[in-house]
Parts: sequence; C-alpha cells; structure tokens
Amino acid sequence: MKEVLSYKKKLKLLRNLLKKKDCNYYLLPRTDKFQNEFISEEDERVKWLTGFSGSFAFVIISLKQNIIFTDGRYIDQIKKEVDQKTFKILDINNKEPILWLKDKIQAKEKVLLDSWLFSCNKFNYLKKIIKEKKSKILLSKEILIDKIWRKKPNKIINKIFIRETKYSGIFFKNKIQHVKKILKDKKINSFFFSSPESISWLLNIRSNQIKYVPIVLSFLLLNLNEKSYFFSKKNKNLEKYFSSYFIIFDLQDLREILINFSITNKEIYLDPNKTPYFIENFFKTIGVKVKYSQDPCENLKLIKNPIEIKGFKSSHIRDGVSVCKFLFWLDEIIKKNKKVSEIITSKKLFEFRKKNKLFRGLSFETISSFGSNGSIIHYRVSTKTNKILKKNNLYLYDSGAQYLDGTTDMTRTICIGDNPTQEQKDRFTRVLKGNLGLSNYSFSDRTTGSVLDKIARRHLKKKKLDYPHGTGHGVGSYLSVHEGPISISKSSKTKFKKGMVLTNEPGFYKTNQYGIRIENILLVIKKKKLLGFEILTLVPIDIKLIDTKLLNIQEKNLLNIYHKKVFNKIFKYLNKKERKWLKEKTAPI
Repeated sequence: MKEVLSYKKKLKLLRNLLKKKDCNYYLLPRTDKFQNEFISEEDERVKWLTGFSGSFAFVIISLKQNIIFTDGRYIDQIKKEVDQKTFKILDINNKEPILWLKDKIQAKEKVLLDSWLFSCNKFNYLKKIIKEKKSKILLSKEILIDKIWRKKPNKIINKIFIRETKYSGIFFKNKIQHVKKILKDKKINSFFFSSPESISWLLNIRSNQIKYVPIVLSFLLLNLNEKSYFFSKKNKNLEKYFSSYFIIFDLQDLREILINFSITNKEIYLDPNKTPYFIENFFKTIGVKVKYSQDPCENLKLIKNPIEIKGFKSSHIRDGVSVCKFLFWLDEIIKKNKKVSEIITSKKLFEFRKKNKLFRGLSFETISSFGSNGSIIHYRVSTKTNKILKKNNLYLYDSGAQYLDGTTDMTRTICIGDNPTQEQKDRFTRVLKGNLGLSNYSFSDRTTGSVLDKIARRHLKKKKLDYPHGTGHGVGSYLSVHEGPISISKSSKTKFKKGMVLTNEPGFYKTNQYGIRIENILLVIKKKKLLGFEILTLVPIDIKLIDTKLLNIQEKNLLNIYHKKVFNKIFKYLNKKERKWLKEKTAPI
C-alpha cells in the first residue's frame, strides 16, 4: 500500500516518540540488521524518511534540527532528492556525524539509537564520545522508526539455493574445515558470523532476498567441538544439504537458541566491524563473555580460486558480447535520428544481458545518464529525470550483471554524435590515461591502495582536477559487486594479493553539464617478481573522445592491445554487421 504521510508528518511523529522516551537525538544510519550496503525495500528507512535514495547516508534527528550526511558520490543527487528546507545536508568528508554530534550535544542530554543498526565498533566509538560529553545513550529494543512506518512494501518470496561446486570451486565442507583450523589456531571455540556475505560464501548458498546481491540473510554460530547453528528462512533444500553439519533455525528463534547456548558456553567471538551491537549486548545480558576477532571469511573470499577466476573470465566474455550488441544497436538508433531515452537504453541493455547463459540479474541498478545527468555520480533515472539522448553530448552508462559463474561491473562514456568539445576530449583522455596507467602498473605486495589511487588521478591533477569517489572496490564471485574491505582510494590501506578482483574507475564530473567515467574489472596477477593486473572487462573505449596528442606511445600501444583483445574475444559471437562495427570501434589509433 502506498505511503501517504508527508515528510513533515513523519518527522513530527518521530519527534513525538523521542519526547515520550525523554531523548534529545535519534540516530539513523542507512543499513539493515545485517549491516548490509544493499538492502531490501522494507529496510529503506532513510529513503522513506527523507526521500534520499543513495546507498550511503546517516540521519540525525534532534528536537530542533534534521541533519542528513552523505559522501562525495551523492552530494549532487541528495540536493535534488531531499527538501533542503526540511533537512540540512552535510558532506561526511567535511564533518563526520558522530563528531558533529559531539559538538552539539550538551551534558545530560540523551541519544536514542537502534542497536540492530550499529556495528559493535561504531557503537563503541559513539559510546566513547557520549561519555566524554557526560551524556547518555538509550537503546531501542526494536527499530524505533518502524513504529511509525507501518505500510511497508510487500516482502518478496524467498528463494534460497545451492551454488554448485562447478561454479564455487570448493565444496562448503572444505571451506568450513579451513575456517575451523583458523579458529583453532587462534584458540577460538565458538564464533558468531553476522555477515550474510561471508556466510553465503562459506556455505556456497545464494538467494533472491536482496535485489542485486544474491546473499542469504542469515547468522551462523560455528562451534568447533559441538553442533553449529544456522539461522535463516527455513528451506528444505538446505536441511538436506547441510545434513549433520548444522542445526537450522528460523531467524525468529535467534534469542531463544542463544539463551540455550549460554547454558553450556560462557564465551563467544565475533567481528566488531560486522556484528550489530544488539548481538553483543544480548550475549552479555545472558552471561556470555564477548571477545573480538576478525571474520575469517572476509580475507578468504577475496582470493579467487582457479574455478572462480575461470568463471569471471567466462562471464565477462558473455557480458562483453551483450554490451557490444547494445552499443551497436544504440549507434544504429542515433544514425537514424530516432528518439531514445535514458530509460529505453537502460531497458535495452538489460534485454541483451537477459539472453545470456547463467544470467541471474543485475549487480546494481544501471546508471544510464545523458548530459547533465552524467555529472550525478550515482544517478538513478526516473520518469521525472529521464532525458532524450541528443547529438554532441556525452552518455555515461555504468552497469553490471550477476551470473552463476561471476559478477560484472563496467562503465563507459560515449559521445552521442561526432562532435565532442575540446574540453570533453581533454578530460576524457586524462581519465583514460589514469585508467591505462593503473591497469599497466607493476607493484609489490607491500604497495597500498592509496599509492595506486594516485596513479589514476595524476593526469587530472596536472590540471588541478579530481573526482570525489574512490578509484576501485573489490568484486565478489556471484556475490556483492562491492566486496570489502579491499579498495583503491585516497585513504586505502589495502595490500594486494594474487587472485583479488577489483575495479579501476577514474572519472571527471562537471556539475550540470556532463560526466566521464571509464571502469574495468581487474584481476591481480603475478608479474615476474611483482604483482600487476589483467583486465577482465571486454568493451571498447570510445575513440572519438580521445585527444591522441595527449597519449604517449606506450599508452597508445596499451589501448591498441586492449582493443585487439576485445575484438578477438567478442567478434565470433556477433553477426556480420556487428562485427564490422566492432572492427571500427577497436581500430588501432
């Protein structure tokens, strides 16, 4: 049923709840009970309260003010989506929410928060700040805002299934043995897993519970010397699959089973970055001592095994074919001067992908942005913002897919028509130079992501230009397209290992005019005694947008080698007209 409350009415109801609880501030991060980035519609509390649809936000409601924080990716978007008379918008890079609160809160004032929506580490950080200010934290037993958000979207029918070993590479029992050895070496007898991403990887299970990310919403209590407990939506297939390994319970049984666990166990380990504070607090209330240790699956899943790497390469060939067919179709439409919009192009790309073997959906909502919409980094097209693609401006599309054997994520910027401006060519070429430089860079296993980030930005920096997002993120194997904790960014401390998969996506954005981004997925490989990258993405780069005078001989060779690879891998799957088109698009420069 459609929600009819205005934003002012929602805020009034929320403040009434705050007053009833005698509190001064309510904190609401955009996440769910599992600390996920991609969340279901029923968990889009920030979107419901504020209108902001981005993937990162933090809201603070006081008795007098409404504040919403986001990062550089979303500043332009949030100003368009959120009523700035109702909410004050702040960039988290300029002021962190907790530090903002530290400056504002007075002694003896009270902060209310939902312990399900804060990780242990975030809660402990907040607790330290609040203690310094001699204020107080109150924990809501249930998520407070849900008391006023009554007409939530209908839940989808859950489908949980097994990802076969021919795609995962390693049987789940072997993974568990490996994890148990790690825990045993650390003298950990019981570990509570809160990350559905880790659990889905460990047990080779997937689902449709969250759009774009095929994780199973679940918890896992892994015991070394006795039965282990798995909490999720009950599923007959899982009961057979897990057989003697786990006792399966519904998520609603969590508290009762943990109480039973506490009868014979007085110690539990958990990852403070991944676990909601509710879990830690509950263990403590039932007399179980909580200790911290990193989720062992977090680093294990980053290193792709040979079967997963083979799947990544296969899925990128199929994905590249789909995107090339889409680009050929778009070129033909433009030549015929037919009207085509951002929504139509987004749907058409989906149609080409959908025909693919092993396709299981998109890996995120497609960014299909023309002209000024391209300057909104994480733009989402709607009927209100939908633009017609016209000649002589830029079209940026950022899109990816989930296949049983791999996950894809790519961005290309193309010129609609034949006459980009000199400025657009300059900016595009500088972004391309950064992309090529990073792809071809050799580095040691001690090199950090922040060092690699500088390589991608250096040619923009020469003109005092930059982009307000990271250069790369990890990518899962038929899991999250944003796989942490690895990254390439200004603050990244990631050290790379053979078998990791990341993106390379420098960009440039001119507010209200155009956006440029070039994104490929990279595989970390051995390069003699050093490390380097292999490009997995197989889609041509728009030659029309390149100012060849800005490229040196090595860069031209790198682009020509890449385009030759794209042609050789893709052409056999195209028809005669499409092959001719691809030959032109990958011609040496």
